[in-house]
Amino acid sequence: MSPTTSCLLRTILICHYAVYANSFTIQPSLITVPRTSISIRPQHHYAASTKSDLTDWVIEDLEDDGQSITSADPIKAGEGDTLPTDGLTIGKMKIFAASQQDIEQNDNNNDTDDDELLYPIYLLLGRNGWGTGVHPSTRLCLEWICSTIKDGDVLLDYGCGSGILSISALHMGASRCVGVDVEAEALVTAERNLALNGWDADGRFQGLHTREVLPYDICPPQGVDVCVANILIGQLVRPSMVAAIVTNLREGGLLCLSGIRPAQIDSLKRAYDDSIEWLDDEYAELSAGETLNCIETYGFDVGQWARLVGRKRVREVGDSSFILRMSDLAVS
Repeated sequence: MSPTTSCLLRTILICHYAVYANSFTIQPSLITVPRTSISIRPQHHYAASTKSDLTDWVIEDLEDDGQSITSADPIKAGEGDTLPTDGLTIGKMKIFAASQQDIEQNDNNNDTDDDELLYPIYLLLGRNGWGTGVHPSTRLCLEWICSTIKDGDVLLDYGCGSGILSISALHMGASRCVGVDVEAEALVTAERNLALNGWDADGRFQGLHTREVLPYDICPPQGVDVCVANILIGQLVRPSMVAAIVTNLREGGLLCLSGIRPAQIDSLKRAYDDSIEWLDDEYAELSAGETLNCIETYGFDVGQWARLVGRKRVREVGDSSFILRMSDLAVS
């Protein structure tokens, strides 16, 4: 990055901070939507809309060869993960491959009482749509979302992949989800999965490329209530990603990080320590052997994975040191 660009970005950050600081008592404008009843299955759209709300340059030429990024399969979803035909239950979610949607809706008369307490999620097969629940890190995040999200929360789903975490958050009462990914195909897959599950209206989901994410730019002036990032350690500790996540999370907001090994926890904590107070009682680990369909899908034991949860620290009024640290990280 050139010195001129670095200086410009630092100036933008400071301007964002000024707006943020002066608006400290203003409540963010949220779309508050009543939570869907757990005991009633929502009506879903099977055919995803061909219209995309993603930025034009993100999706330009993606399907010009006539080959669709996504398809529906009775057992395959995500990037080829195998899901049980009767669904994969995680927390309050029951996850199916997309083609099972019609079968499930035609079989509602045979639902058990337990099934009626679960939200169904249907997932397409995509070129870059990682995340179905068969990997330990995805399961750890899903379980946490099911026990944490409150009505009206705004979620930042950083590294959204298939969009499964956003779908589950909306089922649990989130008013809005913002999905971020570096892969354009993943953003398309996520958008179509949200539509397939009935969450394509009223601006409930917004997909952004990582290049579109600016500090203090998501849900201003305070930031989102919850951020989940299920990404490998090499990306999670990058200074620019730390800045993007932390500046867009409100003070007191919750951060859930996964995609990490237990041995990497200390390194991850060091990267976020200045801004995050860790909640050790919400730390969890999960192995491939404890995760249904994991070894069957990948063909080998992917090992042990971890989840780290923390809360963004509340800074003192007038403390400008935070913005200076974040501006340094953003241009690193």
